Parts: sequence; structure tokens; C-alpha cells
Amino acid sequence: MKKHKLLFWIVQLVTWGILCGIIGIAAVIQGDFNSRTSLKLVELYILLISLSNIIRLVFIKKNWLNLKLAPLIPRVIGFSFFLASVLMLVTNFSNFLFFQDNWLTFSEFFVNTLLYSLFLIMWSAVYLTYHLLQKSRLQEINNLRLQASHTENELKALRDQLNPHFLFNSLNSIRALIEIEPSTAKSAITTLSSLLRNSLLLGKKSLISLQEEMQLVEEYLKLEKIRYEERLTYDLVNEATSRIFIPPFLLQSMVENAIKHGISKKVKGGEIKVYIRFESNNLILEVINDGNYNEKQNFGIGIKNTKRRLEIIYGKAAGFEIKNIQNKVHTHIWINKVQLIETKHESNNH
Repeated sequence: MKKHKLLFWIVQLVTWGILCGIIGIAAVIQGDFNSRTSLKLVELYILLISLSNIIRLVFIKKNWLNLKLAPLIPRVIGFSFFLASVLMLVTNFSNFLFFQDNWLTFSEFFVNTLLYSLFLIMWSAVYLTYHLLQKSRLQEINNLRLQASHTENELKALRDQLNPHFLFNSLNSIRALIEIEPSTAKSAITTLSSLLRNSLLLGKKSLISLQEEMQLVEEYLKLEKIRYEERLTYDLVNEATSRIFIPPFLLQSMVENAIKHGISKKVKGGEIKVYIRFESNNLILEVINDGNYNEKQNFGIGIKNTKRRLEIIYGKAAGFEIKNIQNKVHTHIWINKVQLIETKHESNNH
């Protein structure tokens, strides 16, 4: 606010100062400049500043700043002409009273009134333009804030959908063990407890380190290994040595779907390989499992949420693909390296 007021006064002082300076220079050229002329210019300068302040007050008090151009233009022109008339009356009376100048003729009065009306209209146009630009800028900021708020809310909703989905699948795994192998079920509950604690902590963050995500995946696979025993083998390979931050549950969701739609449906089970690497300018997060991908198959919440989250966070700088290669299902996410955050510190809520 102080910045805007300072700018307003600078524009006033400079604008009317230039105008009075031009009038003074014209008087010097014509040989009419003297002490009386200086006093008249000072008087004119003060009056013009006063009138521009009156215009500003009227714009604010009458709410003219929010009017459309059609009703605004005649108001500005009419009010400027009125103020210019007042200006000419005051200066004419002052010149007659203090300097014994003759009264202006009607034609001189009218011409001078039109001239100063034009100056006041120009000043009003500058003032309006500035406020329209400010209003447009504030509207743009508000739109961006609204969009950011909507995006954050949508991401939160997507994350909230993942946690119960992940929990239900884990509990179903343990449920199958309770009657068959109670001791194994106890071990599974301990693993699940650690897994849930980590997932709840990481789920509150917008970004987590790739190492944290890999730890979450490893705990999840340990839990599923208890359930499937020799039917499930897995291998985790991370060739990305730098500390990279990604949205939580990206890999975990892919691994969960690989087990649900691949390993669990094969009598002999199969292998899951998680392979992290850089290719060209992209980070590749790949999950490979034994099975067959059917495009008409419904992969549920996990994959849909993964695609949507990537779209919101990275736009076209990331993507999700799933396809069959040599009797194996390859699911991978690519993220352009430019979009990645690399740091030595822990991630916070971004």
C-alpha cells in the first residue's frame, strides 16, 4: 500500500511539474517570464495536484474503478471539464485579486478550460490504466492461488485413496496366514506395523527421497514374501546414485499392482524386479513381473492415481507406460531429469 501511495505522489509531482515547466519555458521564449509568472506557476502547480487528488478520491468513493468503459468515459470527461472550469475560475479570480490582471474573455476561458480538461483526462487515463493493470495482476494471482489450492486438494485426495487401498491389501495378506501359520502371521504383523508407520509419515509429504520410496517397497515385498513364500521372488536394483525426490507411493503402487494382477494369478508365482536408472535425460522407475498385460483389464485405483498425480505434478515432463515384452509385463514411469529435485537434505512438504 505504501509503495502504491509513493508511486502516486511521484507521478503527480513529476507530471504536473513537467507541465508547469513547459508553460514556464514558453513564457521565457516569449519574454514574458518574471516573478509574477513564477508565483502563478506555483499556484497552478498546487491546484493541479489538488484536483488530481480530488479525481482520485471520486474514483474511490464513487467506485468508478469498477465501472465498465461505456458508463465510465462520460463521467471522466464531464468531471474533468467541471474541475478544469473550477481551475480557470480560481486562477482567473486570483490573478485579478493579487496581480490586477484583466478577466479572461469567454472564448479564452472556454479554450483554456478545454485544454486543462484534456490534461486532467489524460491524467485520469493513466491512473485508470495503472489500476486496471493492478486489478488484472491481482486477479491473475488469485486465479493461480485457486488453481494451486485445487491441485493440492486433488493430490491430497489421491494420496488419501492410496493409504487405505494399500492397508486393505496388506491386511488381506495377513488374514490368509492367521489360521494356517500363526507364527508367520505374527511376523507379518510386525512387518506391517513398521510399514504402516513409514507409509503414514511419508504420505504426509508431497515429495520423498527415492531411497525412502525404495525402503517402503522393500518392506512391502517382505510382507508379501511371507504370504507367497517360494511363489514370490524379487530383486531391487537402484542405479540412481544421487539423492532424488519423487512423489510418495509411485513405486509401491506399481509393485502392488504387479503382485495383484501378475504373481497372485500364477500357480507357480513369479519374479518381480524393480529397476531404477537414468536413460538419456529421464529417470526411469521400472517394475517387471511375470504375467501378461491385457489392455482391457481394470488395474484399479493405483494405476489411475499414478497417472493423474504425474499429470498434475509434472505435466508433459513425465509419463506412465505398461506393455508386454518377452512374456513379462514391463511397467515404468519416466520423469524428465530437469523436473527432479536433487538435494542432500530431507524433503519437507512442498
